[in-house]
Formats: sequence, structure tokens, C-alpha cells
Amino acid sequence: MKTDQELKTAGFTESGAKRYVASANTYCDDLLQKSTALGERDKAADSPLEITHEHVRGATLSLQMRSRDTADNTAAFLQVGEYICTALAGVGGGKLETNWGTPLFVVSIAVGVILFIIRSNRGRNQ
Repeated sequence: MKTDQELKTAGFTESGAKRYVASANTYCDDLLQKSTALGERDKAADSPLEITHEHVRGATLSLQMRSRDTADNTAAFLQVGEYICTALAGVGGGKLETNWGTPLFVVSIAVGVILFIIRSNRGRNQ
């Protein structure tokens, strides 16, 4: 863990350094909890708890997958929104002669494109 002076030298603001320390502490706590749980799972009933490098590695991978799953859920919701907008655009496009058809078509296309752009940019940034 970096000291406050090292963070300040690296260019962290006071609030940035506080957030960094809080995030690092939270990660360390989660890593300890998952490593211990994996060690408990593999431990024989009559032996003491030993947490090996494999347990820590497994816990690290588990924490990485958790952050990816969160991102994947967001992308899934955005993609469902795109499909709904596509369906609504189809309904609106089929009823262009009515008062509500044209606005539904235009708004659905616009929202669908915005959702697509958001999902594409989020995927590129991760």
C-alpha cells in the first residue's frame, strides 16, 4: 500500500488519495475473505487452516470476474433496450400514416442509436 506522501508525489489530490486508500482497503478485505473461504473449503476436518498461493490466486480471479459480471449486466440491459427500440421503430414505421407512428419511429430510432453508442463505448473502455 502506498503512503500518503507517495500518493501526493504521484499527483493524487486529497480526495483522490482518500478514495484510493478506501478502495485498496476494501479490495484487501474482500481478497482476505475470499482467500480464507477457499482455504476453508479445501481444508481437511482434522488439519489447521492453510491458505496457499492457489487460494489467493483463485480469490483474485473471483474478484476480477465479479467486476466483469457487473459490466456484462449493464451491457445486456443496454442491448435489451436496443431490441425494444428496434421493435418500437418497426411498429412506428408500419403506422407512418397515423399521428403517433412517425414520432414513435423517430424517437425509437434515436434512442436505439444512443443506447448502441453507449454500449459500444463502454465495451471499448473496459
